[in-house]
Amino acid sequence: MQHDELWIGTMLEGNARWVLVKSTDTVEEARRRHGMSPVATAALGRLMTGALILASSLKGEESVTLRLLGDGPLEGVVAVGNAQGEVRGYVREPLVDLPLKASGKLDVGAAVGCGELTVSRSLQNGEVYTGTVPMVSGEIAEDLVHYLLSSEQIPSAMLLGVLVEKDYHVAGAGGFLIQPLPGATEEDIQAIESQLGLLGAGISEMAAQSENMDELLGLLMGKLSYHVLERRSVGFTCTCSKERLSGTLVSLGKKEIADLISDEKAEMVCHFCNEHFQFNVEELREIWERA
Repeated sequence: MQHDELWIGTMLEGNARWVLVKSTDTVEEARRRHGMSPVATAALGRLMTGALILASSLKGEESVTLRLLGDGPLEGVVAVGNAQGEVRGYVREPLVDLPLKASGKLDVGAAVGCGELTVSRSLQNGEVYTGTVPMVSGEIAEDLVHYLLSSEQIPSAMLLGVLVEKDYHVAGAGGFLIQPLPGATEEDIQAIESQLGLLGAGISEMAAQSENMDELLGLLMGKLSYHVLERRSVGFTCTCSKERLSGTLVSLGKKEIADLISDEKAEMVCHFCNEHFQFNVEELREIWERA
């Protein structure tokens, strides 16, 4: 059962906005579905949390797709989040395992590698806006901050983290975004930087230790003034269905479908949630008629 939340608010007398996500259950659900290694879990968990943060400013049926196309052993990471707080994603090579950094942390940057970050926003009017920037580190938070500044001219600070235990389960995951608003002074920006510098633990550790969102937010804000404007539930949700995947089979054409009929069955697997769908001969013949 997923009980994650996303909160939106202002701080420093309205001179900056913030978004906080606790995504522990969401990332654990993704790990369980894909059977991922710890470093793959950390990479996908960070990107999914980032997708939830960026999607929080969207409306209705709008969504954002984040693609990390790096030359590391993960061979690419994809996450899709929408305005309803739903997110899904996958890594191309979920079993990748790498040595820890000297600090004892998972080496997400090495697993992702060098390459590009692509951000696509699908709007209600059907338009899709896509921006691509070179990755800064592959650690994901820095890459998203670089994208927001380069492509959208929005200075930001972002924390993303996933804490994976030795038994591979996710103990804590979360994300925190702060963006100064037009009225922000140099003192406001210095206060934000100073508070972030005082944090003694990563956001994943804080998410693991906090009993609720109020406690987590208090740890992150310290003595800074803040106001909560909105609270939302978030979670791992996939849009796949057997009917939707049957449309993919239709697109193969009659010859390919006939080969599947001769095999007397077909199986399709959703990249995003790893759900398996079986098609029997009768269903395949119906699909052949539609092709």
